[in-house]
Amino acid sequence: QTDSQEPMEIDDSLYSRQRYVLGDNAMKKMAQSDIFISGMGGLGIEIAKNVVLAGVKSVTIHDTEPASWMDLSSQFFLREDDIKQQRNRAEASYEHLKELNPYVDIDYSNVVLDVNSDFSVLKKYRCVIFTNSPLVLLDKINQFCRSQQPPINFIMGSVRGVFSYGFCDFG
Repeated sequence: QTDSQEPMEIDDSLYSRQRYVLGDNAMKKMAQSDIFISGMGGLGIEIAKNVVLAGVKSVTIHDTEPASWMDLSSQFFLREDDIKQQRNRAEASYEHLKELNPYVDIDYSNVVLDVNSDFSVLKKYRCVIFTNSPLVLLDKINQFCRSQQPPINFIMGSVRGVFSYGFCDFG
């Protein structure tokens, strides 16, 4: 149920297969989840696409980098015009992600997050996901997420050629 205690309806025309695999409880939890995804390179955009299609409540995509020629090999929403206009990768991906699922609220941010940042902007999210970020920053963000009540789910990952890593801390 939602905060207003009204029964939540799940759109079977969009989520029928997913609903039968995950179950109604998981679908309802996802439909109430706010997600933050930082790093709109190849890995980040793939995660964002899958999370939006899964049907969460909202997704905020975050990046501070402008689109580059290297991004065109792995970031399927970027175009040459985005590079020529020096568009931020999150901003350039925003409209494409919105088209994937009308039930998901999508926003983007290009606010710089570094080790000296105030991470309280992350308090409203149920899960934060960071890709291709410095480990020193990821450690601080994970500590912040763990200190919240309830803890914020923290996921990080990176891909370098054929090598990758991932780490999850769910409290």
